[in-house]
Amino acid sequence: MTYRSARLDELRSALDVLGEWPGVGHWEDVRLVAGRVAPLVWEELREREVWHRMEAADRAAVYWALHTGHRISLGWDPAISNWKPFVTELRRECAHFAAQCESRNGHRWPEAEGRADEHTEAVQALLWYRSFHPAWRPEVFRTLNHAHLTERDPENHPPTAWDALHHVQQRTLEGGDKPRAATGHRAAGDGIDVAELFDALPEGWQIEAIRRMSTGYTPGHAVTTAAEAINALPRFGVPLRPVPPP
Repeated sequence: MTYRSARLDELRSALDVLGEWPGVGHWEDVRLVAGRVAPLVWEELREREVWHRMEAADRAAVYWALHTGHRISLGWDPAISNWKPFVTELRRECAHFAAQCESRNGHRWPEAEGRADEHTEAVQALLWYRSFHPAWRPEVFRTLNHAHLTERDPENHPPTAWDALHHVQQRTLEGGDKPRAATGHRAAGDGIDVAELFDALPEGWQIEAIRRMSTGYTPGHAVTTAAEAINALPRFGVPLRPVPPP
């Protein structure tokens, strides 16, 4: 007997509403459902006892989706001029976790295609990042940030953390233990501040931040949004003491 969830049926309808915008859909409808979709899938994961079997990075991704949905539901943030990438991201994340709730009915969640592979690559990328001498780690973020600004391919695919790691690996082979010292004051984009913020994140959030760097986030945006999402957790009843989850 197949268990049919009213909660997931509601989620499917809500994701369809999000998918219709900005074509035939209306922004007010998007705002109304955006704040609801992540709590729906979060509730379903916990009811089915999937939540406590999930990896830390997956739990961080759900928390991140809660934060994203809440921001969209407010709809007035002047720092964001184009909500479409965030709405698309929210649909994909919620579909990915809905598919984990009903693995035998995964075709209901086509938005999730390829999402699991991104997680696997991010785990490997974090291990690679940690293999570098600490002096080289900021170079990963500096290289990736530069690539986001200058090196899109003809189909506008974002550069990946994997590409940046490979580039820095080649430089370590040529340059020894440390990169050449930067001259003058710490410049925006030199990677040092991002590396410090990144290294301060819990491991699950580090994996999720790296994954998002390969989906279009710049390194600075990824780590600051991760920190914002962590700080927002009490809004959803998740305590930050003694340490931020997961």
